[in-house]
Amino acid sequence: MSGKALSIKNDSKINFLAREITEFIGRGSATTEKIAATLHLIREETGLKTLKNLEQSQIEGIASGLKAMAEAGDKSLSSANSHISSINNIIKYLNKENLHFVKASELGLSRKINEKDGINKENSREAANAFKAWLDAKYLQTNDLRYAALKQAVSIQSVNLRLRESLLVKLQSKDLSNNVLKISEKGDGSKNSRAREVRLNPEQKQALTDALDFLKSNGLKNLNVGILKQGRNFANNTLKKFREETGIYFHYHGERHWTAHEAYKNAWTAKGYSNIECRARTGEEKQVWRGRVMAETGLNKSEFKAIDKEIRQEISKDLGHERIEITNRYLG
Repeated sequence: MSGKALSIKNDSKINFLAREITEFIGRGSATTEKIAATLHLIREETGLKTLKNLEQSQIEGIASGLKAMAEAGDKSLSSANSHISSINNIIKYLNKENLHFVKASELGLSRKINEKDGINKENSREAANAFKAWLDAKYLQTNDLRYAALKQAVSIQSVNLRLRESLLVKLQSKDLSNNVLKISEKGDGSKNSRAREVRLNPEQKQALTDALDFLKSNGLKNLNVGILKQGRNFANNTLKKFREETGIYFHYHGERHWTAHEAYKNAWTAKGYSNIECRARTGEEKQVWRGRVMAETGLNKSEFKAIDKEIRQEISKDLGHERIEITNRYLG
């Protein structure tokens, strides 16, 4: 912790520290505001003027207080979860052995699926292929390498990568021989600087190999041509133009949804059950979907739940989610 800003004695110090933590974890201004709010909460609840003296018991006390307020309706579940997320980012920044992450699921604060969650948000293969073909055409028309790089970035999103990750991941430093892509805490654009390992099937490994060949042949370190902000702006503006010109709906995060849906089906197939789709893809009510799958597989309720949970946990790891409840929003 030597050299790190730790003071929270006034608003100015809190705002400065919030910016420091946000930069440390590689996030934006929205995260800075959330962390600042949590630093204010820590100061109010503990009376501390510096995080140097922050203890695990104090963190647990704040988390319990958030749980109580959420249960009483004095604070929304979303707000409580935002504070928990910020607390974990603060702990990551402090890097003290005696401080441990808070798990919202263990507090019963996990965000419940509502009518807007778990619906099918995957891109169709027709839309994905149309976007990549459109990028090819734009590259031929303009000779602007950014179009070709963006196509490769979209292609490797099939490896459970967020757009930021696909733009920044340093493929030339990766060893894919064991069919695993290791996303590092720093440098690969991972969300909240969270390291993870993604299992690769042959198609995913080939997509990474093709992207790696592209990088080498064009002398690039990653697929983000220019600084990150410019690359993200180019990606977003390009997508907007594609939609306007073609009338086809495609969104970058939809590739992760498609990959999660495919992974769910393939995991059931590997266990000897064919064509078992996740509920988001079938669009069925939960009870109807579960009953149908149980009838088709011959599994009883406890057997089905055990397999379903195991598959979801593995997919959650590949997606880089700390909580399986987030993955459930992909799968239904």
